[in-house]
Amino acid sequence: MLVTALLLGAALANAELVERGNLFVKFQGGIAPTNLPRHANAPISVRIDGTVRTLGGDRPPALRFILIAINRGGRIETKGLPVCRRSQIEASSSEQALRTCGDALVGTGRYSAGVAFPEQDAFPISGQILAFNTVIDGERAILAHVYGRNPYPSSRIFVFHIRKSAGTYGTVLTAALPAALNRNGYLKRIVLNLKRDYVYRGRKHSYLTAACGAPEGVGIGVFPFVRVGMTFADGRKLASTLIRTCTVRS
Repeated sequence: MLVTALLLGAALANAELVERGNLFVKFQGGIAPTNLPRHANAPISVRIDGTVRTLGGDRPPALRFILIAINRGGRIETKGLPVCRRSQIEASSSEQALRTCGDALVGTGRYSAGVAFPEQDAFPISGQILAFNTVIDGERAILAHVYGRNPYPSSRIFVFHIRKSAGTYGTVLTAALPAALNRNGYLKRIVLNLKRDYVYRGRKHSYLTAACGAPEGVGIGVFPFVRVGMTFADGRKLASTLIRTCTVRS
């Protein structure tokens, strides 16, 4: 019981609010379910949530790069999963993108942002994110289709490239948001939920799976679930490691 209490305390004490100067980012997220097999992977969903703020409410710098590094205990599988091409969903609404590439959907989310045009006050923008499985230059990737209606209907697409890595984080997702994509915009909040179950050749598959790697004889595991980082237009980089717990499924 003492070991369990110490493990849970370590997880709950993890700081998820990071700052550089007057810029603050709060990172949240986790997996579901948290009750998982010890030696076999089971389907999971992954949630990432980032909120950007400045001290005093000033306009934050534009976001230029996102990194999401998932613990090596989690795996992404795309075998047999349909693929969406960027040309299929460009300049489309969320409803149109789903009609065209719904079979390739691997996640959903939402965003809140602001845009400040020269000599004009900033105005808020919010909308939906649809994540689609794709392949770029022979490598797995995610097309993030961003669509909003306020103040007028508009859509953007940015790409999360997926690569394998050695060490603590076995899967790394990276996305660049060049100035041409959000020249006058700044992020307030982004939420991304990744999950997809599908059937291929008569067998059930899941886009994301994981096991609870607790030591033998221990029913609770504490692990660095994900490393999330954001790089902004002024060069500042803010990152945080989210520590989470899992229980071994009996």
